[in-house]
Amino acid sequence: MTGFADDPHHAEDLHAWHVLRPLLDGGGYLPWSTGAMRPAGLVVVANEVVHRGRTRLVECGSGASTVVLARLLRQRGAGSLVAVEHDGDWAALVTDLLRRESLEAIAQVVHAPLEGDPPWYAPAPLAALPAEIDLLVVDGPPAFHAGEEHRRAPALEFFAPRLVDGATVVLDDLARPGEREILARWEAGTDWRFRIDEAAGVAVGARGGPTG
Repeated sequence: MTGFADDPHHAEDLHAWHVLRPLLDGGGYLPWSTGAMRPAGLVVVANEVVHRGRTRLVECGSGASTVVLARLLRQRGAGSLVAVEHDGDWAALVTDLLRRESLEAIAQVVHAPLEGDPPWYAPAPLAALPAEIDLLVVDGPPAFHAGEEHRRAPALEFFAPRLVDGATVVLDDLARPGEREILARWEAGTDWRFRIDEAAGVAVGARGGPTG
């Protein structure tokens, strides 16, 4: 069994824990699941909020990152977040975490079960999403089992009409072949271009190419 200290990204994540410390200490315990965004990736997202003034966030998948980003938006005094979650029990848990910290006015979790083939979020619940998004984080649906590798492929096309000029899209789990293939498809079929942050395990993109 490989330990955390043997992880090649140990140094990046350890540094990220220190960077995130003020937000992690801002409330109670946060459940960190195996599907959670790595700390280094979460720092990339938080930097987008701080450095580029992002205030209209949507996250595919929910969890510790949802609460941390809601804490950041509250700290900055502006912005809102909607997290789309396929698992009803997990959606209820994250919603309760937000409620316990009085963050429900800033962030909400929308339960949208997976439907169709390939599976994607049910359309009816997604009507509650904001009409304009300036930061999209694609960390769902789950795609770690065989046959699920391309589950996140519909994300860019689905959200494109809501992404404002200058918006940023962050795709997580770039260490996996499936996400690399999705990224290649997006760049081949759209005007979106991405830079890969190997240390954080994410790709950061914008129409015409990322800045910064």
